[in-house]
Amino acid sequence: MLGNPAFAVELQDELQDEYFENEDQGQYQDALHHDFPRPILTAIDYHTRNIYLINYEKDKVVIIDPITIEGWPGDLPLQHAMIMPGGNRLYVTTDNTDDHPGYIAALKIKNIKWKKGIAKLVLEKLLVVEMSGTPAELPFVESVNDAQATPDWLLRSSAQTHGPTILPHSNFVYFTEWTSDKIRVINRRTNEFAEVDPIVIPGYTEQTHGIMFNKSGTIGLGSGYFFDNSVIDRYKVNKRNGKLKAIDQIMLGTEEEHAAFSHYVFWLDERYALTASMQFDKTSLTPSATNAIIPPSVWLIDAWEGTATKIINYTDHADGAGVFRSATDIAVVGNKLYIAEEDTIDHTFGDDGYVSIFDISDRYNPIFIKRLKPGAGLPNGFAVAHTLSPTPDNRYVLMASWVSGYIIKIDTMTDTVVKTFGPNDGLVMPHGLFVAGSIR
Repeated sequence: MLGNPAFAVELQDELQDEYFENEDQGQYQDALHHDFPRPILTAIDYHTRNIYLINYEKDKVVIIDPITIEGWPGDLPLQHAMIMPGGNRLYVTTDNTDDHPGYIAALKIKNIKWKKGIAKLVLEKLLVVEMSGTPAELPFVESVNDAQATPDWLLRSSAQTHGPTILPHSNFVYFTEWTSDKIRVINRRTNEFAEVDPIVIPGYTEQTHGIMFNKSGTIGLGSGYFFDNSVIDRYKVNKRNGKLKAIDQIMLGTEEEHAAFSHYVFWLDERYALTASMQFDKTSLTPSATNAIIPPSVWLIDAWEGTATKIINYTDHADGAGVFRSATDIAVVGNKLYIAEEDTIDHTFGDDGYVSIFDISDRYNPIFIKRLKPGAGLPNGFAVAHTLSPTPDNRYVLMASWVSGYIIKIDTMTDTVVKTFGPNDGLVMPHGLFVAGSIR
């Protein structure tokens, strides 16, 4: 007897689904406390204002219109998303508008039916970050030369919440109000702001794009995501209450010559981390004592000694053994460094984008391996490689472009693109890439 074919298909569909109703919400859900992080990637879409869930093992995409979630407050501009390793909880940040506050929304994923492309989400909490109409508090800046632009996309008027991160061995998740000077801290057991929230440290927390923690959760490094910010902020962390204590600032260079405008930090171990810079040249914010801005480059940070060493220089051509475009993100798998290079802050916008790959077996002397290019490893017309996120097993690196509408899956064994999620999958302007099992 061959059995019932229709039932076999139905059973196969059921095995594709994810159900979360009985998951324990009280457990720590970071990569160190969850044995099996689910293979789920999340992001938001700037244009459609949808939430994406992607199963990167099955190559399935689920698109959620948050308006369909009961209690969602309106048609809000989304900014970032963060997913817990269990794959069953999301935090999504929204910008404020004249009619709505800016929020951090805590969402519970009840189930995902990957083959049918649907999911059920429940809104558990809306936390108000900034009231409606609250303006951005960005420094005034303008271009002073032909090498460095100050594009409008960076000079936003609304309040924006960026840089979601998880503090290991704790109850706390962090977000940064990039457009102002606040670090927001949430107790993820209660989905309420922590007692220490908001954290404001003058001279440190302005224009921060995330506090990124080492795996023990003892040191936090904050990136300066704006023009002429040439320091990485170093913090001591209290895991019992989420408080950050500023230690000092690590300069990328010297007062006379330094790199500036860093987006992310990637930890290599308990002591060392990498960051990369985006700025090409001086702006109106550049101090008079500065002789030169070091163009896009990669820096090795010693978080114990509080020092930074430049390990990869700038190159002025696409085949060069250096950083060609603004280095907006970095990721390390084994002894290989991946750099997302985007074309967003010179006097043209979004002409191209690249992923460069280096061997960092010797951290102080990286060796260039290859560069993925539009039409040569990346899709034709690809532009702006913005964020990178390795999968917890290091099998893949996921990369997103909010400009050309792609999320790319790179096989770390071959350094080739093995899957492209894009417009054919419903993606338009994906942003805020976050893989379950990562802590940033």
